[in-house]
Amino acid sequence: MLRKLTGFLAVAGLLAGCNATTSTTPPPIVIVQHLYVGNDNTPGTVQAYLLPITAASTPAFAFASNNVVAIGLDANGNAIVGDNAGHLQYFAAPLSAASVPAATFNNGSASNNGQVQFNLAGDFFAGTVGANVNMFTHPFSNASVPSTTATGAGLTSAIGTGLDNLGNLYVANAGASTSNLYVFASPYTGAPAVTTPGLAATAYRKMAGSGTTLFVCSVAGTTGRIDAYGLPLSNASAPAFAITTGVNVPEAIAFDASGNMYVGNLGDATITVYAPPFSAASAPSVTLTIPGTFAIFGIAVGK
Repeated sequence: MLRKLTGFLAVAGLLAGCNATTSTTPPPIVIVQHLYVGNDNTPGTVQAYLLPITAASTPAFAFASNNVVAIGLDANGNAIVGDNAGHLQYFAAPLSAASVPAATFNNGSASNNGQVQFNLAGDFFAGTVGANVNMFTHPFSNASVPSTTATGAGLTSAIGTGLDNLGNLYVANAGASTSNLYVFASPYTGAPAVTTPGLAATAYRKMAGSGTTLFVCSVAGTTGRIDAYGLPLSNASAPAFAITTGVNVPEAIAFDASGNMYVGNLGDATITVYAPPFSAASAPSVTLTIPGTFAIFGIAVGK
């Protein structure tokens, strides 16, 4: 069993405050964040929405990239965008409607891309929707190749990836008939430290963590669900609860700096927002429908 976690890199809590009675106190820091939503269509775009979003929000800007199934952002706002053919594009911050790839390379020999997750050093992990997860070390160029590969017995469809503050790598295995979760300790070259039991008819996809809870998208059944696992994981872990209200084939998930959860629903092209605390009774506080022909497979929150 892994040690208790202090939180996930996907939830970077930012604190700021001021004292109205003390003139020497600096003003509060304004945190500008965007929600990035990728379209798995050709032609497709990555749309950027200024947070907080409402049901009437429209994109602040969009940049071109076809068949987007994965988006990852580092702490500086640089992005990796992955398509459904195993290609990765690196976009340098600041992102805008004029953004073009600074580098284009392949996710190793993979023919698809799973979730992209950056660590604090600016390196990233990319699922292959196959038997492994590849790590890429910055700086990135057209010649970039994986620097490390994580794999484990029974790992057949690595789609979701996550990192905690201890550097452990979490992988969601979609599997052919069952899904489970793997945990790899750094340097990620050995066998997984934890492999949870396989759950039938689960069809896991992307994941994200908040505090000591890991949330995993499942597209099983008619509309799917969000499974919540208490951390640390063990070889016997099972979901503590599931969120189903407002969920419609959830393919992507992310958190903002305030701990709000964003779910990208492929079934009805919506983004549903959930406010903490989370439970089986959680319902969306906001539902944003993305207009046009839009297939949501990847979302991210950042600068």
